[in-house]
Amino acid sequence: MDLLIEQEIALHQFDIRQNMAEVTRLIHPDFREIGRSGTSFDFTAILDMMASEHPSNGYIHSQDFEAMKLEEHIFLLLYKSAWVDDAGNACHFAKRSSIWSFDGEKWQLKYHQGTPCAEFQLQTIT
Repeated sequence: MDLLIEQEIALHQFDIRQNMAEVTRLIHPDFREIGRSGTSFDFTAILDMMASEHPSNGYIHSQDFEAMKLEEHIFLLLYKSAWVDDAGNACHFAKRSSIWSFDGEKWQLKYHQGTPCAEFQLQTIT
């Protein structure tokens, strides 16, 4: 499901994360997350975290997306991610899972989890 992948990747972007209208459009009010570090977040905590972020020269790389339909309006999105610094070095490798729900008007991220994983080869888009 291309739209879910696009929205997931949008949430990796600093400018989107700083736009509270976009964040509240993309993230469900009942949102929960268990981060790669094991830290838990709810909707308010994730909004606070995003608001306190600063621009960076690095970026989140993501690949190997798989979408699985769980219910009529609920999808599980699986993928891998890594942080790539401004020198091109990758670290903080993780397997990620997100649950997206459709409310009849828009898809929203309801649950997200990151689990550390072994380093993997980054795929480049050609």
